[in-house]
Amino acid sequence: MEKLKELSEEKRQPILEAALKCFGKHGYKKASMGDIAKSSGISKPMLFHYFGTKKDLYLSLSEYVRNVMVDAYKRNEIDVCGDLFERITAASRMKMGILEKDPHILKFIISMVEETDEEVIDITKRIMPEAQRFSYDLVVKKEDAAKFKEGVDIDAVMRLMFLMAEGYAYEMSNGRCDLLKIMEELEKTMHMLKSNLYKEEYL
Repeated sequence: MEKLKELSEEKRQPILEAALKCFGKHGYKKASMGDIAKSSGISKPMLFHYFGTKKDLYLSLSEYVRNVMVDAYKRNEIDVCGDLFERITAASRMKMGILEKDPHILKFIISMVEETDEEVIDITKRIMPEAQRFSYDLVVKKEDAAKFKEGVDIDAVMRLMFLMAEGYAYEMSNGRCDLLKIMEELEKTMHMLKSNLYKEEYL
């Protein structure tokens, strides 16, 4: 990430876009530094000069995407929501807005989820759980537990949310679903879950 920060905006953005697109489309092993260099308008030796290795570029890109997604959330707007499902909806709207604005980030995130190459698996195994933990802590409050019916596991509910988010991400990346449709479905799902999982006095 520090290497990206050292570059001027004029040089950084073309590299980011080209690298996100290439890794997102081909995965780590098949992604070519030559193709990334060509697409970003710099020489291959210069790309290696900036980043050292393909793995270093992948790591910088992973940290960049993580930071972009973290910065997308307006915590003050999420915190004012008094209900877990309202907070999930608000946070999801912010996240989907970024992914719709920059589909290359979306494809790169999906490629990270699917990545199996041993050279970078340590990166994805660290960053992906960190992202889920951040999302969990962003929306779940201590007081939420009291609102659920007996026997309902909040962790299981959040696991369902993460899986649902992955499904929507795949649909968006393949052009099968737009943001408006996703948010409509999400709000209906949140209402359904709240109606079935909350104690009656919290409905």
